[in-house]
Amino acid sequence: MDIYSLVAANLHSGARPALKDAKSEDRYYSDQVALPRLGPGLLGSIVVCALLILVGMPPS
Repeated sequence: MDIYSLVAANLHSGARPALKDAKSEDRYYSDQVALPRLGPGLLGSIVVCALLILVGMPPS
């Protein structure tokens, strides 16, 4: 038996997550997909970058 087969045969899977009911699973995933809030500083930076890109484009 080579070393890779030996390691693969002795790998233990991690701890299994506890089972959840549907309501707590929905709550978990709704918390995970929440979009981050855009602060005024970040929003201003995005606007300034967009304006600089638009101003730098040659006229069509």
